[in-house]
Amino acid sequence: MPVHTNQPQQLLLWKSVHNMVKGRDVLEMLIPTGSWVITENDYDSIQWLDCEPITKAEFEAGFAQYDAWKTEQDASKATAKAALLNKLGITAEEAQLLLGGN
Repeated sequence: MPVHTNQPQQLLLWKSVHNMVKGRDVLEMLIPTGSWVITENDYDSIQWLDCEPITKAEFEAGFAQYDAWKTEQDASKATAKAALLNKLGITAEEAQLLLGGN
């Protein structure tokens, strides 16, 4: 495992290892309601259980699409959360207190 240092190359390596998209992430994006099993991080290790299989090209393209999709999903959740807090007239901190958080 790379050591977190102030040297840019090592820091970049550390970030790329820890932010790497996994095959299961891609499958969750492309087939959100289907059933599948992936044992490695490659197309050949996928077992299609209860869904229409995607092609190897679709799977591989999914790696390039994932970051933008994930950013969109996170933004959508943040917008929905902000709208709910606004509707309730409370802050995120107040909601956390109401839910028993610290």
